Amino acid sequence: MPDIANILIAAGCIVIAGSLLYILALLAGRRTSRKMSPTLQALKAAGIKASETEQRLCAQRVWVGNDTLLTVREQRFFLGLLNSIDRERWLLCPQVRVADITTLAPHIKSGTKIWWQLFRMVSQWHCDIVVVDASTFSIMAVIELDDASHLKKSRIRRDILLEEVLRQAGIPLLRHSDAEKLADTVKHFILQREKILDTEPSKISILREYQTF
Repeated sequence: MPDIANILIAAGCIVIAGSLLYILALLAGRRTSRKMSPTLQALKAAGIKASETEQRLCAQRVWVGNDTLLTVREQRFFLGLLNSIDRERWLLCPQVRVADITTLAPHIKSGTKIWWQLFRMVSQWHCDIVVVDASTFSIMAVIELDDASHLKKSRIRRDILLEEVLRQAGIPLLRHSDAEKLADTVKHFILQREKILDTEPSKISILREYQTF
């Protein structure tokens, strides 16, 4: 009898352990289901398989917002320019991607290897400020306020190549490390453009000559 009792007790323990494992598995499954982010659910519902990077994005918080769009120095420079121009005539657009103001020439076939190589080269570059005609949204110039980071070899390379890209695109580049001198250059540039537009609006093409200031 004692042996039978021990067998029954052991069997009961096995049944209980099995039941507990089954319940834990169910709970784990429900927990996993509950934890699937809305983004992954939306991708799944659309029949899209999430990549490893996309799963990592949704698994935890990987992005945080920056406090400001511009550095304190850039803010002072921007506000100073803003107060010195005709706001009804000109727009100052900060932190604009180079790829948003330039386009590869038609003879570079879209989607080809060379197209992607050239596009990737500039796709991560941003201009400090782009001057735009408020009525036509025509791009007038790019403004770059250089700081200590522009002394790094990688940044020097980028700056030299950016000048060539904008030269080819016919977009004037106004650049200097001295904020006051750059502000004076920008004001002079805008005054010259206003004179041309006011006296000879038909010569708008003059505004897109290959030039770097």
